[in-house]
Amino acid sequence: MKRVLVILIIGIIAVVGIVTYTYANIYLPNYYSQQSVAYYNGQLSMMGYGPQGSQGMMGGMMGGYRMMGYHEGYAYGYLGSTSIPQAVQAIRSVQPYARVFPQNDTIVFYSTQINLVVLSMGHQRAFNLTNYTAPLSAHAQDNVFVIDGLINPTLIMPGRSVLNIELINLDAGDFHNLAITPVPPPYPYYSMMYIRMNVMGMTPMIPYANYNDGQAYESSFSVSLQPGTYYYVCEYPGHAEMGMYGEIVVT
Repeated sequence: MKRVLVILIIGIIAVVGIVTYTYANIYLPNYYSQQSVAYYNGQLSMMGYGPQGSQGMMGGMMGGYRMMGYHEGYAYGYLGSTSIPQAVQAIRSVQPYARVFPQNDTIVFYSTQINLVVLSMGHQRAFNLTNYTAPLSAHAQDNVFVIDGLINPTLIMPGRSVLNIELINLDAGDFHNLAITPVPPPYPYYSMMYIRMNVMGMTPMIPYANYNDGQAYESSFSVSLQPGTYYYVCEYPGHAEMGMYGEIVVT
């Protein structure tokens, strides 16, 4: 009888272990992945990229986008492309209405009409291209954004600013996007599930650069920001969690 009871207990423990492992390592990751894809594609639709139409999936008010397909369920596309050397030049092209403060990784804008070129890439490429030693506050240990020679900088601008963002992906192997949200860090692996539909503007996922052809893909959007604190974030899974974001302060 004792032997049967022991075997029964061992069997129950084994079943519980299998169920727990399956739930934690198979069901939950799949669920989170599916929800992440749903929120991201829902964000695109909400921002007006729209369903399949005469201009492709990225039709509607964001017309002109070239839809390339889906990467792990995430819709990706681009507006155009630029030469990689030209994109690199943008690192040093500071607008006359902006002042760069490298010591605290901050850019202050003195206009309410702001044109911002943002480059996405890995942190080592960013260090090499900028020759900038980012402070710890830049959390630049993985993928990063580069703006006006700084890495993941804080952007300070006047109230009711219109921000015209052009994102160029200089990464050699990763997709990136840029979304503006009032939802603060820290961000989880699936940042879309944390941000949900709370986005002010965004790009789709942009393919990585083609270094063989010397071309990088780009996307752009405009957003009007009222006084408050916002964050520009890469929503690709794991990127914001690893520090690919920066702060926007609208005074």
